[in-house]
Amino acid sequence: MRKEYFSIIKFPVLVSFSLLIITLIFFFIVLGSYHRLGLSVWGNVLYTILFMVIVILIGTWILALVSTHKKIKPLWLRHYLSWMLVNIYYPLARVFGRICFQKMDTIQESFLYFNNEIVVTNYQGMHSSNLLLLLPHCLQSSNCKIRINNNIVECQECGGCDMAKMKALTKDYQIKTAVASGGSLARKLVNDTHPDIIIAVACNRDLTEGVRESWRYPVYAVLNERPKGPCFETTVSPAVIDFAIHKFVQ
Repeated sequence: MRKEYFSIIKFPVLVSFSLLIITLIFFFIVLGSYHRLGLSVWGNVLYTILFMVIVILIGTWILALVSTHKKIKPLWLRHYLSWMLVNIYYPLARVFGRICFQKMDTIQESFLYFNNEIVVTNYQGMHSSNLLLLLPHCLQSSNCKIRINNNIVECQECGGCDMAKMKALTKDYQIKTAVASGGSLARKLVNDTHPDIIIAVACNRDLTEGVRESWRYPVYAVLNERPKGPCFETTVSPAVIDFAIHKFVQ
């Protein structure tokens, strides 16, 4: 339990510490320049701009932390936070994580957990049927004679893999479900359907890339289980998917 807790908070801790270090370095440089030579006009302009950038970074990060517990109402502000999260704060966490010898898998998982908190807080109870459940093709049994492409309706419900359970959930909630064989197809499915919410199942690497590429959409990430290794007969708990769907479709 303790290990799982530290895994969840790793991303926000890394971002917070990286911002703190950037701020300290900035002030040390400014103070050093001032004591040695004083600040020229262009120096004042440059340091003022850098100071404003740091203030924006810290202010936006505080707002992102708040958004994990309090709903942000303006849609443009949600999109701004999402863009900053995937394009600024995640790269910061990766760089600082490498400096601290942190495993990339745990940083990605922590980033996904953090993003899920924001998505649930801001989009829970939307009562929208325009939800897309995006599944990886590796959930399908390798022995299955039917190749499911895009549409889960093609599943014959033999019970040999988790696809049948996912198909049942699709019927129960009357939501769109698609099976993607790769990132390009997943992007096409998202662009074609324009969902209000995406529940995506995949490994941590693919989910992280998907969340970053689809930052305009709220993506709730569900990590699959890989008992036989990556990208081969993976599994996912129907209870976890049911819990995720119920959060948004009631």
